[in-house]
Amino acid sequence: MELIWWIAGQGGIPCLFHKWTGLYCPGCGGTRAVRALLGGHPFLSFCYHPVVPYCAVLAVWFLIRFLIYRKTGDPKYRPYLENGYVYAGAGIIAVNFVAKNYFLLAKGLDILALLPAV
Repeated sequence: MELIWWIAGQGGIPCLFHKWTGLYCPGCGGTRAVRALLGGHPFLSFCYHPVVPYCAVLAVWFLIRFLIYRKTGDPKYRPYLENGYVYAGAGIIAVNFVAKNYFLLAKGLDILALLPAV
């Protein structure tokens, strides 16, 4: 339990990739994005890491489809993960990784440091 309070007090789990290289890893900002989304700040969550709200929307979509499938039994509503969803998520992560590090290296702009704390 003390570990949870330490993580909450520190603002999240430290990223060793960022600490050692100075660059953002593909997951940097994810913990802050989840905290922002749960705190009712979807736009801030998107700014921290856009894959988090994408996954939240996908989860709601799958839940709705599952409930319709359970109610009707119609197989066309059976939720299943298609490759397109996975590729879209991987693309979001890749673009986020490249963009954050581009602004950090080429422009000297630390995007995550500019965003307000949650």
